[in-house]
Amino acid sequence: MQEKEIYTTADGSPTFYMQALDEYYHSRHGAVQESNYVFIEKGLAHWRSLHPTAPSCSIFEMGMGTGLNVLLALKASLSQKISTKMTTIEAFPLSADLVLKEDFSAFLSPEELHFFKTIHESEWEEMISIQEDFQLKKVNTKLEDFSFDSSYDVIFYDAFGARTQPELWEDEVFYRLAEQLRPGGVFVTYSAKGSMRRALEKMGLAVERLAGPPGKREMIRAIRTSSR
Repeated sequence: MQEKEIYTTADGSPTFYMQALDEYYHSRHGAVQESNYVFIEKGLAHWRSLHPTAPSCSIFEMGMGTGLNVLLALKASLSQKISTKMTTIEAFPLSADLVLKEDFSAFLSPEELHFFKTIHESEWEEMISIQEDFQLKKVNTKLEDFSFDSSYDVIFYDAFGARTQPELWEDEVFYRLAEQLRPGGVFVTYSAKGSMRRALEKMGLAVERLAGPPGKREMIRAIRTSSR
């Protein structure tokens, strides 16, 4: 287990820094800012714009990390009045005690802070109701060991970068994930890696290079426009 220290990012929100790997869990330019922009605005909200009357949404996340994307997905789902089931996987979970030391009080309401606590203290390997219309399943596993038993409307890809985890940026990873995406589904990640883009295109997805969040020039979003 690598030593982790809380780091305050440029927007004032916290993340963790692992000195041994020289790796941050979120962007140093703003943790909440990046997650909101990449995964909510360009991911979940975009899917909603494509499916404005859909009563439900299924999300898969690679890399739960601090749970920030889960919390922001919950917020977005409640505001959009959509029933959501989210599955998130993490090979090396952070302890609830450690994560809850992060101070999000300037960014979250007391109710949202309560949800954040519930997310981290809930059981793993079980589908849990965090709120009436938001169910969450946390799975402690590596992506290569995860058995998909469902397809998804939205996929958040939030692994550490290729410098730290090169095995998670191989073409086969994206071939496999693309197979789990429903027609009209949205894959989104902070990265703009060329090999990833080509792998997703090879699987028939319509790939877009979008302007990235602060500190990143570009990011990738891909949409399954039809069934294979």
